[in-house]
Amino acid sequence: MDLTDPEFTLTWPREVFITEATSMMRAERERRSFHADYAFLLEEAFAGSVPATEYSARKGMLDWTGDARSTWPSSFESAQDDVPVVSELVRRADELRTPATRRPYFSRRNSSSHREEEHSTSEPDWAAAKDRFSTFIARWQASGYFGEEYPDGCIDPNDELEVGLVEKLADLYGQQPPPLSYPEADRWGDDEFCDLVELLHDIAARPRNRYYHEYSQCGYHYSNHALRTGQMLYRIRVNELLDATNLPFRLATEGEDIGRLVTITDDARADLLLRAVEQPTRQLTDQVSHAIALYRSRQSTREDKVSAIRELMAVLEPDRYTVLKGTPAEKDNESLFQIANKYAIRHNKDSELRDYSIAFLDWMFWAALAMVQLCKELKASKRPITVSDREC
Repeated sequence: MDLTDPEFTLTWPREVFITEATSMMRAERERRSFHADYAFLLEEAFAGSVPATEYSARKGMLDWTGDARSTWPSSFESAQDDVPVVSELVRRADELRTPATRRPYFSRRNSSSHREEEHSTSEPDWAAAKDRFSTFIARWQASGYFGEEYPDGCIDPNDELEVGLVEKLADLYGQQPPPLSYPEADRWGDDEFCDLVELLHDIAARPRNRYYHEYSQCGYHYSNHALRTGQMLYRIRVNELLDATNLPFRLATEGEDIGRLVTITDDARADLLLRAVEQPTRQLTDQVSHAIALYRSRQSTREDKVSAIRELMAVLEPDRYTVLKGTPAEKDNESLFQIANKYAIRHNKDSELRDYSIAFLDWMFWAALAMVQLCKELKASKRPITVSDREC
C-alpha cells in the first residue's frame, strides 16, 4: 500500500488508531462471538475511503475462498497478521500522516499578525468553549459514542429498554445533570459546563459495530462499545477544544485524576508530571499520583496544595539520609525539609509560619516533585545489574 496517498491520512491520533485496532484484533481472537467491523474502524480513522474499500475487497476474497478465522494461529501476535489491510497499517503506523503533520495554510505561513497572535496571551473564551462543546456532544451522541444503541431512538418497541443518555448521567451525577444542549449563552454556568465535560468522559465509549436499520429509514444502531478507546479519543478531542478557546484546564490523561479537569502548566513541568508518577513500587506510585491529583485539581485549595507537598516530603523521607547522602543535591534536599518544617507543611507547631503567598506553595511543590524524580533516577543508576539485565 502506498501510505503517501492522502487517502491514508489519519483523522485520529496515531496512538488511538493503534490501540483500537490492536484491541479489536485481540478481542476477535479471544471472543469467538465478537466479529469486528474493521471497515467501520477504517472509515472513522482515515480521511479517505480507500483503506476501508481495500479492506472490504480483500476480506471478500478471503470469504470467497474460505473462512480465514478457522486457520488462525494460536497466538495473538501471529493472529495480527491475519486481518487484511488493518494489520499492515498497524505495523506501518509510523509512516501514516496525521493532521498534526500537515503544513500550515498560506495566511499562517506568511502573515506576521498570526505569528504575533501565537505569542500573545488570550483571555479564556468560555462562551466559545461551551458552544463548540455543545456541537461536539451532538455529533458524538449521533455517532453512538456515549454507549447508546439507539442514539436517535428507534421506531421499533425494543428501544424502550434502552437506558437514555440523560438517565446514565443522572445516575453518575446523583441528580439531574445539566442540559446537553446549549442554545443560549447563559444556559450553562462555568461549573455546570466543567461537570458535564467530566461526566461525559466517564461514559464515552466507541461503538465497534453498527448496522443500518432500513425500516422507515430508522438509521444506524450501535453495539460493542469500547470505553478505553472512547475515553482516550474523548480526552484528546476535548483538550483540543479547551486549548483552542484558551481555557486554563485540560482533562488529565493519566494518574489518579484521569478524566478530570486539571490546571495546565508549561511543557517542561508537564513532562516532569508524567515521569515522576512512574515509580518503582505501587505504594510510591499511589503516593506521587495522589499528590499530583491534589495539587493540579481545578478546585485545588491552599490546604490541598499543602497536603500535596506533605505527601511528596513523605516520599522523600526514606531517601533523605541514604540516596542523597554525599550528592550535590544533599544540601538542597535538606533545605527543602527545613522549609517544610518552618512553614507549617510537615508539622503543625504554633511557632511555624503560615502567612505566606500561595505562589510559595507552587514553588515548593515543583521543587519537591523534582527532588522525587531525582531520587528515583539516582536509585536506578545505583541498582545492581542482575542476570536478566545482562541477558537483555
